[in-house]
Amino acid sequence: MLSEIFQKPKPIIGSVQLLALPGSPDWDGHWDSLTARAEQEATALATGGVDGLILENRHDTPFSRGRMDVAGAIAMALLTRRLKQFTNLPIGISVLQNDPETALAIAMNTGADFLRLSVLSGALMTESGVINSRLNELLHYKNRLKVALPPILVDLSHQHLSTGGPSVANPEEQRLAHLLRVAETLPQSIQRLSLVISDQALSPELLPIFMAQVAFPVLVVHQNPLQAPDALFEQAHGLILETSIRKASALQAHVPPTIDMPKVEEVVNRLRGIKSVAEMDPDLFLKR
Repeated sequence: MLSEIFQKPKPIIGSVQLLALPGSPDWDGHWDSLTARAEQEATALATGGVDGLILENRHDTPFSRGRMDVAGAIAMALLTRRLKQFTNLPIGISVLQNDPETALAIAMNTGADFLRLSVLSGALMTESGVINSRLNELLHYKNRLKVALPPILVDLSHQHLSTGGPSVANPEEQRLAHLLRVAETLPQSIQRLSLVISDQALSPELLPIFMAQVAFPVLVVHQNPLQAPDALFEQAHGLILETSIRKASALQAHVPPTIDMPKVEEVVNRLRGIKSVAEMDPDLFLKR
């Protein structure tokens, strides 16, 4: 499924985290700065060598527990179409903490390639309260729109609620058991499904054990800039770059740090085994 979207057996995906959109509490009314920021992040990721993008309204906090504001959905659709033309990369849509219907509508109207959802089955404990699955609503909405579901990346984390299992003394093994219980609740009827695990949820040692017991491709999220992503990337079917490739500080106090293109290039080249010019044999440049 992943190679179908990205034309690579093990894709590296970058996260474009949009500034606050129209209709959200922190929207400042400046469309030009919203667009410029989105274009900068997409350009930095594409130039750095990623294989795809995920467009997220990460700064529309505090998140609504319902549907996205209409103005925000229209803005996100316009930006999706712009960035798809701008980069010519596969693009995924992630809306709020769980608004799959709006994500599907944006994807249908912009030609986006996949969705990323925080919860597909069960429930998720968040700062906004308990977020329940909207799978039933998504399937009904898909039928109303007369479209097929695009490929879906669904997050699994320690915040997902699950039925209790046997007690395990080791904390890491406890997290593994918890994620496996959550994965068991995922609907088998969704054909093109991949799982997304944060780099803090499972160690590289336990990740293969998890992957051996699930029937879906597994991607990992690299968030910690102090942790090398090599072991995670080696084990998983793909990698999502989030906060680890952002600048250390923002130019303005009220604006979140944007993406640092050299960091993206450094991570991608290391994972792909591409040497920098400084690492190459100088004789290569002297040979005819």
